[in-house]
Amino acid sequence: MKNISILLFFFFGIVAFAQIPRNLIDVDISVFLPEKAMLEVNSDILLAGELIQYKIQVIGDKNVKSNLSKVGYVSLRNQNDSVIFNHKLRLKSGKASGDFFLPASLRTGKYFLIGYTNFSRNSPADAFDKKNIYVVNTFMENTGALKARDTVQISGISQNREHLITKNNKTETLKIETDKQVYGLREKVNLTLDSFDKTGGDYVLSVRKINPVQILDQDSKLSQERNPDIFYIPELRGELVSGVVLSTLDNSPIANKEVSLTIPGIDFIFDLAKTDKNGRFFFSIPDDYNSENSLVQVVASNEDTKGYTIVLDKKDFTLENIETAVIKIDPELKSWLQERSVQLQLENAYFEKKQDSIFPRIYHPLFYYDLGTLYLLDDYTRFPTVREIFIEIITLAAIRGSGENTRFFVYNNYDPNGIGKFNNIPPLILMDGMMIQNNLELINYNVRKIKSIRIINEPYRYGPKLFNGIISVETFKGDFRPAPDSNIREIKLPSTVLERKYFNPDYGDKSLVSRIPDYRVQLLWHPRVVISNLVYNTSFYTSDVPGIYEIQLIGFAYTGERISLKDYFEVNGN
Repeated sequence: MKNISILLFFFFGIVAFAQIPRNLIDVDISVFLPEKAMLEVNSDILLAGELIQYKIQVIGDKNVKSNLSKVGYVSLRNQNDSVIFNHKLRLKSGKASGDFFLPASLRTGKYFLIGYTNFSRNSPADAFDKKNIYVVNTFMENTGALKARDTVQISGISQNREHLITKNNKTETLKIETDKQVYGLREKVNLTLDSFDKTGGDYVLSVRKINPVQILDQDSKLSQERNPDIFYIPELRGELVSGVVLSTLDNSPIANKEVSLTIPGIDFIFDLAKTDKNGRFFFSIPDDYNSENSLVQVVASNEDTKGYTIVLDKKDFTLENIETAVIKIDPELKSWLQERSVQLQLENAYFEKKQDSIFPRIYHPLFYYDLGTLYLLDDYTRFPTVREIFIEIITLAAIRGSGENTRFFVYNNYDPNGIGKFNNIPPLILMDGMMIQNNLELINYNVRKIKSIRIINEPYRYGPKLFNGIISVETFKGDFRPAPDSNIREIKLPSTVLERKYFNPDYGDKSLVSRIPDYRVQLLWHPRVVISNLVYNTSFYTSDVPGIYEIQLIGFAYTGERISLKDYFEVNGN
C-alpha cells in the first residue's frame, strides 16, 4: 500500500520538497516518464555587446514534447563554472525562450550554455543540454590567464558563395523557399515554409549572417556533481520553493509547524504550508511574479518560545569534468573583428530606437479575490492612529487589549452574538501580503502610509490553517517589511524571464527610418514557429550589412522526427 500512496502523492503534487532521498521511495522510478531539455541558440560564436538568443524545449520518450515540468532553467557559465547568468523560464507546452546581452566585461573565452529542468537532473546521461558558446571581446585584451589544457583555434574562412553553401533546405515533410536568391540592402525578404503533410511541428526559425570563421575545438562531455541517492521531483504545477525548519537550540528538524511565503507586489503571492515529520516544507508557485525579495516565516503561537532557522533547498548544481581551453584567434580576422565591433557600437547606440516588445506579465487575482469589504482610507477622515481607524471607520473588525496582549477581532457574519467556536481563533493579518504575527507592528504603523484595509468577516481556511476572517492592509508604496526575527528569512526569488517580440524594421516607408543605421546580422529570430498548415509565410528586411545569410529551421515534428534545414541567400551592397 505504501507504493501506491507515494505514487499518488507524486502526481498530485503533495510531496513536500523538490528533492527526496531515494531510499524513501519504494516504487520503480522508471515508471516516471523521463524528460530532457534541448537548447537552440542563434549562434555559437558571438562578440561582447551582442545578444545571445536561445530556446529551451523539453522532450520525453521518442522526442515527443513533454508537458510534465512547468519550469525550465538556462544558465551561461565560464570554464571555472562561474555563472554569468541564471534564467528561470515558465514552460508553456514544454518550451520557452530568452536572451542575454553579453556585456563588455565578459572576457574572450569558451563558455557553456546549460539548459535543464529539476526533473531532468535525475538522468545521468541527459541531466542537462549543453551548447558551447565562444565569446570574443574586442574591447578587452585576451590575457590568457586561464590555465588551459587545450586550445580553441578560431580562424578565417573564405566567403565565396559557391564554396560556402551546401543547401539542405528540403526534407520529405518540409521545404524552405525565398522569393529571390540575391537581395539589396534594406530589401524585403519573403520566406515560405512548405509542409508536405499535416503532422505539423514546433521549430526555431533563425536568419543570420554567416561568420567568416571556423572553430577547431576538441569538445568534452560535461557532467553535473550528482548525488545518486537523491530523486528530483518535477515541478508539475509551477516553481517549487522548499526547505527545512530547524530548531536554533539543537539544530533538530521541527515537525508540524506552519510556514508562510510572501512574494510581494500589487498581485502578491501568499501561501501557507506545514512541515512534515522531517521538518520539510514546500510551496508550489503556479503564477509569474516580478519581485525578487520574498519572505519566508515560521508561524509561531504566542506560547511558542523556541527560535527557528529556515534552510532553503538549492536548485543550482556544479559542473564537473570541465577541460579548460584558451582561444587563439587568427590574426587575419583582425579587420573583420574591428569592423564588426564598430557596427555593434553603432547598433547599440540606437538601442532606444529599436527596442523589442516584451510580452506583458499576466497579473493574477489575489487568493481571496474580491471577497469582503474594502475600506479606502482617503474616502474617510484620516485619524492619527490605527486603533482610532478601527473604532471610527472599520465596523467589521476591532482591536482589543493593549500592549503585548493586543489582538485583532473580526465580527463574524454568521455569529453576530460572538458565541461561536471560531471566536477564539485569530484572523489572518496581512500587510502588503506579509503575514503579521506581532500585532503591534500594525497598531504602531504610520496611518498616512496605509492606502486601504480589506475585511473578510467569515471563517477562512487557507492551506493547513483556519482563520477567523482576514484583515488585509495595503500601503501606498507596497514596501512594508516585518521587523527582523529569527523566525523570518528574506530570500531572493528571481522572476521568470518574460518572452519578447524582437524588433524588425519595416522599410516600406523608407523616409521613417532612413537616417538610422542598421547593422543587424541577426535578421530574424522566431523561437516559436508552429507549423500546423501546409504553408507558413513570414517576411523581414535585410540590413546595411552585405554578405551571405543562413536560414535555419530546427526543431521537432509532432511525430518526434528531428528536423534541421538550412538555406542561404546573399545581400549585395552594390
